[in-house]
Amino acid sequence: MIDTRLRRLRRRLDRVYSRRGFERETAVIILKSAVAATLAYVVAYLLGASTQIGFAPFTALLVVRPSVYGSVLQSGRYVAAVFAGALVAGFTGLTVGATVWSFALVVLVALAFGQVRFFGEQGTQIPVVAAFALAGGTATDAQDLGSLLSMVCVGAVCALLTNVFLAPAIRFKDAENAVLDFASNLRSLTGEIADGLSKGKDGLDLDQWSDAADGLDGVVSNALESVRRQEDRFRLNPRRLVAPQRIPDGGLDVYRDWIQALSRSSRHVQSLVRTLRTTVREGSRFPAPDDAFLRELAPLLERASEIFRLVHDQEEPEHRVVSEELRSLIEDTLRGVDENREQVRERWDDACWPVYSALLTDTERLLEELHQGYENTTREGERGDLE
Repeated sequence: MIDTRLRRLRRRLDRVYSRRGFERETAVIILKSAVAATLAYVVAYLLGASTQIGFAPFTALLVVRPSVYGSVLQSGRYVAAVFAGALVAGFTGLTVGATVWSFALVVLVALAFGQVRFFGEQGTQIPVVAAFALAGGTATDAQDLGSLLSMVCVGAVCALLTNVFLAPAIRFKDAENAVLDFASNLRSLTGEIADGLSKGKDGLDLDQWSDAADGLDGVVSNALESVRRQEDRFRLNPRRLVAPQRIPDGGLDVYRDWIQALSRSSRHVQSLVRTLRTTVREGSRFPAPDDAFLRELAPLLERASEIFRLVHDQEEPEHRVVSEELRSLIEDTLRGVDENREQVRERWDDACWPVYSALLTDTERLLEELHQGYENTTREGERGDLE
């Protein structure tokens, strides 16, 4: 048991050392927090704040963030929240003193203040500080109250300094990789669906496809979060002064536009799988698709998979204007959908039309979303040329 845990720990340490990822980011946050808290404690000790010294490292731990921008934002909100809570408690403690009714009133007012949007997640600190200061007697002594506020400022400054000296690297490649990984997931799923459809109803693996399609929602969230993290890392980052970074054409909005386009495409892939699942199950009020139609639909999904492969392999989000190969393939595939729809109208009876039309519409719309995605990229590139 101990050997197994040690091996797991060793593997995690190897991942922290060898490659970027969740483990390394967690390790960096732990290091920053330890450095900031220790620095805050040392400074507070040297200032001689014996009674309220704990607030310095406590504050440092609360406001350390992965990015300098995040640390500045949270430290400002936290310090404002502490000052608000201390002022509410101090006004009451220095005038009427600490009584049951005054304590209840202070907590009530502090909780109301904490709902102000400006404080964000730090709004909960207002009633905490107010209650602690009044119940602990700090609010009844102006000197102790001043010491508390000064220690909070010491902790916030130490956290900011730590984040500045240990500022994260600026990597726009992470945002690009988020888009490319999303495209790769869609390429894999549409390729599997195309392969299954080419075998008729015997090739349908709807449980697997449904699970994979539903999992795309998490991919969207992770991709958008990756772009947001890169934005935070770029803002107020002192590394920009030491080693200037080239900002991608259109900024990070280009990556966000591509993620949104791929997200909308994924919705239509999910809808296509749900339609197949609904029509082939026993007792469905819709006719199941014929094997011949499924085999006709397969090449369209195969082309969609090829389109997603091109987005990934040619790193389309990095281009000022999308490649002619991608543009041509999307437009050719859309024409193929129109031709297939006309054939369905001619060859299949009216009972099958609602199901076949729904499947073709989902295929068409997932392509149109990509079409819109590269049009957004083109507009961003043209805007960059004008600027």
